[in-house]
Amino acid sequence: MTKGATKNLKVAIYVRVSTQQQTTDNQLLDLYEICERNDWTVVEEYNETISGTKSASDRKELKRMLDDASRKKFDKLVVWSVDRVGRSMKHLVSVLSQLKDLEVDIYSYKQGIDTSTTMGASFFHMVGIFSELEHNLRAERQKIGIKRAMQQGVKFGRKDVVDEDIEYQIYQLRSKGKSIRAIAKSVGISVGRTHQVCSSMSL
Repeated sequence: MTKGATKNLKVAIYVRVSTQQQTTDNQLLDLYEICERNDWTVVEEYNETISGTKSASDRKELKRMLDDASRKKFDKLVVWSVDRVGRSMKHLVSVLSQLKDLEVDIYSYKQGIDTSTTMGASFFHMVGIFSELEHNLRAERQKIGIKRAMQQGVKFGRKDVVDEDIEYQIYQLRSKGKSIRAIAKSVGISVGRTHQVCSSMSL
């Protein structure tokens, strides 16, 4: 598809609301008006009521849209807002990347984004950057949470409880020349704790 060729395009409309108390009517009204104004031919409409937090497999209309995109049924996907498509930044990147690989552009009414334009194409890169930022922030918050929990006495990992049976297993394995790491894996305790037990046995 030639960039800038906007008329007589085959487009699909995708709309979504989260609950039965909401309606997609207003989204559809705006999107059909946009398509008419640009002489875009609407060949399919994907309309679903489902929470954006649901997995992709639960979102049947989204899956149907991606299947049709792979069959080259339309050239551009028209949405009211990009957050109607992705349940998270990571999921949004995934969907947009699939559409990009299929050479399907996306137009978002609310954000005023059209990836068939040079400026709109940069949106893909921006979304990728924010997705990475979101991932890094989540990882950082997790590290902070673990550190705070450890300061409060919470223990993570395996419980290195060593009873007489485990001590005997360690003695037998060490006597056979097994390494500290191999013994730890075999009896199910940490390497550090295994080393302590072996040291106390003068092994």
